[in-house]
Amino acid sequence: MSNKDNEMDKRCPRMLKELPCDYCPLAVLRLKALRNNSKELSEKEENKLPGCPWAINHQMSNYCFFKYSKEYLNVPPSDKEIAHMNNVSVDTVKSVEKEALGKIKEFKLVKDMSNETD
Repeated sequence: MSNKDNEMDKRCPRMLKELPCDYCPLAVLRLKALRNNSKELSEKEENKLPGCPWAINHQMSNYCFFKYSKEYLNVPPSDKEIAHMNNVSVDTVKSVEKEALGKIKEFKLVKDMSNETD
């Protein structure tokens, strides 16, 4: 990987310059907090948890979403993979996707583009 390929995203809470070579302690902290809850948390509840909000349950990427996206996202992950990485159910992934698509369809630009193709 070149230096550019190894460059960390600016949103990293640890403000790393490069992708992590070891497990990210903030990501591990977040994943433990998620795992120790007996129920699926709301977005508001999850935002209050300690650790990195970008943590994903993917050991080979050191639990870092940014490393995962650079090294493993040549093809989109399945709903099952997304659910596993984020400690949620597949039904939650499908529900969030449906809600997001509904919101996208409401954007004026998308509506305008849709009207042009009709």
